[in-house]
Amino acid sequence: MSEEKALDELEKELWQRAANNEGSIRADAYIGLSRIAFDKGKFKESLALCESARDIFESEDRSQYQREIFEVSVGISKNYGELKLAGQAAKALGEAIEIAEIIGIEEVDDLYRDQGRFFFVADEYENSIAAHQRAIESTHKYFRDESVGIDYFNIAMGLYELGRYGESIDAYLISRQGYASDKEIADVAECDFRICDNYAKLEDAVQIEYYGRRALDFYTILRDYRKMWNLKYYFGIAAKALGELEKAGELFEEAKNLAHAMGWQEWEFLIAVEKECAYLCEANGMSDQAKEILRRIASVEEIVNVAVIHEAA
Repeated sequence: MSEEKALDELEKELWQRAANNEGSIRADAYIGLSRIAFDKGKFKESLALCESARDIFESEDRSQYQREIFEVSVGISKNYGELKLAGQAAKALGEAIEIAEIIGIEEVDDLYRDQGRFFFVADEYENSIAAHQRAIESTHKYFRDESVGIDYFNIAMGLYELGRYGESIDAYLISRQGYASDKEIADVAECDFRICDNYAKLEDAVQIEYYGRRALDFYTILRDYRKMWNLKYYFGIAAKALGELEKAGELFEEAKNLAHAMGWQEWEFLIAVEKECAYLCEANGMSDQAKEILRRIASVEEIVNVAVIHEAA
């Protein structure tokens, strides 16, 4: 019997078991069917089956089926994740975590990390940071292998999105130290790059140059052009902060031209560069050119905002 035919037979058997039984036996059948649906990419069907199984377990003696409710809640979270419903995935994982804490599942730190990632995707940055902080606490509680680099990197990302750049830098520095201890060189360079980004937001020219040059050396060797043109943009910010406007203009043009040459059309990055070019035009008495650049930017941003509204609807 082929594997596909065997799976079809199993699916029929599980549906029959669900129809002919009640309580936990029916719930177990639903769980088996949800796994089959998940593997087939039928995430809405898998989600519905998981939720039906959870409802059955919860209608019984909840304390007797805590492990089952935990596992089905994780399954619900995975389905929401596949359906790109990150906020609901985080909430479902929260229910699993609540049980995991009660019954003492040592791997709860990994659940907190996954929840933190879901919260981040859902733009719930405070909740994301809190989840990753709980992951660190749980790692220490159960004496599990530390993930300093990953945990503080994720915390730093959330702080950055909240505009808390100084705190983000501190978290990235801890992450960098963790990655360096593990000899994860690429991750160390990524921390340097993101620290540089934070300092660009703060317009701290000295630190932009320090961390940016370290990152640029690495990405030049790798020929990671996307990182390279972003770093050129940050160096332009540093030059502008120092009043070196001509040098800043050259760096902004270099960043923009490199992005164009590589065929990347990242409009958010290019708009950011164009805004800086408009500022330099205004500073150099070229008011008409600055107004024209800003007019083009406003036109593009209007199109983007309309597209976002339609997508949300």
